[in-house]
Amino acid sequence: MKSGKIDQFAHLSEFSTLKQFNRTITQFLETHGHHFTKSERIALFTLTQFSAKYIGVCNARIAKLVEAAQVQQGGISRSSFERMLRKAKKLGILSIHHTLRIKGGLSHNVYVFHPFDGATTDKLTDRPKAEKPVPSKDSTPKTQPDTLLLKTTKPLKEKELRTETVEELDASFVPSSIPTTFVRAVKPFFSTAKEIDFLWQRVRIAYRSLKFTTSVEDLLQPIIQAFKECVYRYKQKQIRTTFVQYFYRTVEAVLLVEKRRIVASETGWGSWLMG
Repeated sequence: MKSGKIDQFAHLSEFSTLKQFNRTITQFLETHGHHFTKSERIALFTLTQFSAKYIGVCNARIAKLVEAAQVQQGGISRSSFERMLRKAKKLGILSIHHTLRIKGGLSHNVYVFHPFDGATTDKLTDRPKAEKPVPSKDSTPKTQPDTLLLKTTKPLKEKELRTETVEELDASFVPSSIPTTFVRAVKPFFSTAKEIDFLWQRVRIAYRSLKFTTSVEDLLQPIIQAFKECVYRYKQKQIRTTFVQYFYRTVEAVLLVEKRRIVASETGWGSWLMG
């Protein structure tokens, strides 16, 4: 990703209003606030203040953010700010995009906050096996698909429509804008509509950041392959972050390769510039 002004990264915003963004930060701190020291909370608060123009997106340099935090109860150190970023990233509230200068070398980072629904995302675990029930004479044991999540779903009854939460809606409620092929590939591991939609939004963010001229539906094969590779890495216990974060990074890398291939086929390798 190339460095640039904040307007260049507006498409990364995942919030419609400041009220929605503030609610996310409040919910996140209520759930995970105990993980942060006083200085780290000041750092997080400062970062949110710089994420208001394009809601939830900030491209300010750490030095500037640390300087701004000096007005917050005596200020904080750079190391405190960096610890906050590591924790926030691990807990899934934000992603960090590294940018490159046109002439080469790393430039500023872009911080992108994600909506938070109260779910714990700091460690993805396999669903524990339930005790094997004793079958009755008129019942037949049913097998459950392998899953990467702890949550299970139940059929939605019409009379429960007002009380059913969005977390309980199964894959049949996935928005029609999400390709069926993607849903079919993901559903054995992420069984609720909200989880599938969240994964697809990560795909959309990576897709938009690379400014493809082709449709995202034309890239489904490498996207789904990236998901399968992530599942494999997860099963091998090789993922140190959350599954969603690892998936996003993998999709981003795969789509970058596709972008290069498309540009090469249209203009030749000599016109493709790195950075």
